[in-house]
Amino acid sequence: MTTYHLKISLLSPLHIGSGEELRAEFDFITDSKNTYRLDVDAIMLDFADQFQPDSRGVFPTPGYILKKFNSFSNPKYYRYVIKGYPRSNKTDARVQECIKDVHDEPYLPGSSIKGALRTALAWSGWSEKNLEVDAWSRNKFQAGSKFESALFGKDPNHDLLKALHVSDCFSISAKRRLVLANAQVLTKTDIGTPIELEALAGDIVFTGNLKIDDTYFSEAAEEVLHFSDRKHWLDEILIRAQNHSRARIESMLKWFNTIDSGERVVNFLDQLYSVALNSNQALIQIGWGTGWDGMTFWTHLQQDEYLFEKMLKEYNMVRKGHRELGDVFPKSRRVVMQTKDGVDKPLAPFGWVLVEMEPLAKETN
Repeated sequence: MTTYHLKISLLSPLHIGSGEELRAEFDFITDSKNTYRLDVDAIMLDFADQFQPDSRGVFPTPGYILKKFNSFSNPKYYRYVIKGYPRSNKTDARVQECIKDVHDEPYLPGSSIKGALRTALAWSGWSEKNLEVDAWSRNKFQAGSKFESALFGKDPNHDLLKALHVSDCFSISAKRRLVLANAQVLTKTDIGTPIELEALAGDIVFTGNLKIDDTYFSEAAEEVLHFSDRKHWLDEILIRAQNHSRARIESMLKWFNTIDSGERVVNFLDQLYSVALNSNQALIQIGWGTGWDGMTFWTHLQQDEYLFEKMLKEYNMVRKGHRELGDVFPKSRRVVMQTKDGVDKPLAPFGWVLVEMEPLAKETN
């Protein structure tokens, strides 16, 4: 077992969702600067007798109770405080929650990091395995199963990346860097409906570990798994991830250069593209906003324009608007917005991080 110390530095706001949607007055309340995540259990314990229905049979919300009894400023009723507040002033405004542990500390799931690395390995290994797009499963949930099998193994029990273990990564400062981010979906001609997200922003460093289980490449394992021809994929994992990311950044630069208000995003991407990295470093994008090109075989699926358009149609991936052969796909990007002089402008894409690996002592099995 080869173990590496993993260091992950945030470069742009990051949101990895918990799957939960927070509601105004039920889960949070706001003032003119911050969003306060309510400790509903503490509120109900102290104000149990106040949670009675009114004449219409409607129960008061935890937020209403705090305001009624002037307890807004008491920190015992909040789990944490987030810088910023939702744009919507509706009673039932919603915020997408980011993933946290039982102590409300945000963390980076190892599965998110491993997923980004897996995509990079698949993209870089496609040509080495001489794959071509000629047919695909009509079941959209198994769309890439044919290619996944050729790249990584015949089934989940015989998968190359069972040899790769990525731990969850934690930081001592993450909770203090939570912000309320305004996200929007951009097209070349339009800005979509705002989406409010809990996000991590600022200079935050997460740490964990990455392990490669060498037993999957032993002589005995080779008779069953046949992974020896791909051992170098894991040895070169960050080099391959960086090559994948550079290609994606170059593509994103071309797209954002066509957006009138995209100059700050272009500046950010220019910096990413020009940074010089060592072989133990890579830029990757994780979490919400990664996009289709960061989670699929990307350019390999687009080599035959006719087959690609057929694929989009069969999987119903073009939801609105008319497409011509060769049109860019996808036509939209998710970005962080910033208000400047009363105008919302794109600031940066979500989820770009710098990954660094340093080898630790090799374990014996």
